[in-house]
Amino acid sequence: MSEQQLHYLSRADVTSVALEMPTIIGLLEAAFREKGQGRVEMPPKPGIHTRPDAFIHAMPAYIPSPHSAGIKWVSGYPENSKHGLPYITGLLILNDAETGLPYAVMACTAIEAYRTGAPSALSATSLARPHRARAGLPARLSPRRGRPTAPPRGRR
Repeated sequence: MSEQQLHYLSRADVTSVALEMPTIIGLLEAAFREKGQGRVEMPPKPGIHTRPDAFIHAMPAYIPSPHSAGIKWVSGYPENSKHGLPYITGLLILNDAETGLPYAVMACTAIEAYRTGAPSALSATSLARPHRARAGLPARLSPRRGRPTAPPRGRR
């Protein structure tokens, strides 16, 4: 049996992929669709709280169609900003759905920024009025700082 290579991706590695927001929204839409159809396995997230205002959560999930299995290990510490550290940090570990072997460990701070804004963008594109040519997010919600995210449904 050959050993599977484990890839370590830093925040810079992850952001260098430069996925566009419409691509992220499309992937999220497919995942939400599978979740709605009862095909996603996503147990309640366990967590610990080392401070009253902080958390560390484990979020495992399996999405069958892209053969995606893994766990997000994320922490939120509001006081970090006082020390020049990010409020939200974490890792994403991906496993081969057939063998269970981990194949990637990724910094997920950048992924979280996009994942947090993408559901709002998906809602905006899904619920936008038909006569609108584009939908966007307020600057505070969009990783692209207010740039249009995707054309509303029916305008693609």
